[in-house]
Amino acid sequence: MRIAVITPKPTPYRDPFWNAVAGQPGVELDVFYCTAVGEDRPWQVDWQMRFRAEVLPRRRWPGLDGWYDNPAVSDRLGATRYDAVVLGGYNHLTMLRAMRDCRRRSVPYLVMCESFLSLRRAWWRRILKTPLVRWAVRHAAGWLPTGRLAREYLLHYGAQADRICLVPNSPDLDALRREALELAPRRVELRRQFGWGDEPVVLFVGRLIRKKGVDVLIEALARLDAPTRLVVAGDGPERTNLECLAARRLGRSRAEFVGFRQPGELPQWYAAADVFCLPSLTEPWGVVVMEALASGLPVVVSELVGCHPDVLNDRRVGQAVPPGDPESLSRALQQYLACRPSRDEIHQAWQPVFEQMRHEVVAQNLVELLGRVASGEQGAGSKQPRA
Repeated sequence: MRIAVITPKPTPYRDPFWNAVAGQPGVELDVFYCTAVGEDRPWQVDWQMRFRAEVLPRRRWPGLDGWYDNPAVSDRLGATRYDAVVLGGYNHLTMLRAMRDCRRRSVPYLVMCESFLSLRRAWWRRILKTPLVRWAVRHAAGWLPTGRLAREYLLHYGAQADRICLVPNSPDLDALRREALELAPRRVELRRQFGWGDEPVVLFVGRLIRKKGVDVLIEALARLDAPTRLVVAGDGPERTNLECLAARRLGRSRAEFVGFRQPGELPQWYAAADVFCLPSLTEPWGVVVMEALASGLPVVVSELVGCHPDVLNDRRVGQAVPPGDPESLSRALQQYLACRPSRDEIHQAWQPVFEQMRHEVVAQNLVELLGRVASGEQGAGSKQPRA
């Protein structure tokens, strides 16, 4: 079965998943990227790709850096007879070109989606996007939501439940678990290396932009009675403002901004921290939440972090709180900082989600659906992981 994937850019969590798909029996996989590197996430693309990969030539539009237009996608899809095509979205010109070409050649395409109904969008974007979403959903042969909320979104716009397969934005959970177990004996050493001492540490990983809600996290920590250190791993346009706010509300000794960290560096930060927090005001999924949980770190997230219904399977592993509410966030953080659950306890409680969202398991489900779609079988369903 020959499969093509059209996706925005190489990522350290999705490419290992494509490796798992390419490793399934009888699958030949070609992955076409719209751009080589995202300007907002300067990852070093040093991971292995066990599939045919190509970055397509890109036409740039002034003022629209996030808009992907790769006319060459038509040539690539026309040069090979694919059994099915997977599209990493529907809101870029490249994806629309691919949909048109697939329809012309009677090649089934499946659409990935991470949006959900309560995700905060500007009113004008909702008005413009609704007809496009309905059209894309109506003509797709299958749908690949990241989780429960995205699945509800697709069903709302007309997707058929029996042609949906959950494809979460999962990092390589097996690799993260192995590294967490290796780093566990070095936890005290790592904290000493980072200069943390015995004080409790709350870790944030992500871009420093307004919608991530780091200012809410700072206000939440300012409400705690016991001194707590905030460690922020990330960079972005809000960094200076957030550093000033943290210095004013927490004191310079209790807030540490360590800048952007490559994916390979993050496991040691997860290993050394006490609680992970992602208080986003809008977040389609939240890969870093899964990274933290796979590392045995409890998490506190906002209810607008899209992965929370799928990954928070037990109160011991974490909880979701209302977005933009520092008081609720402070209370939730206090609970985990007070009890500091062990890594073994987190691993054990999170094991059901870990097993269901491993790359090999999700790849098997996806390939099953692709096979049914490619054969023209009606009611091409797939198993759905439960969290």
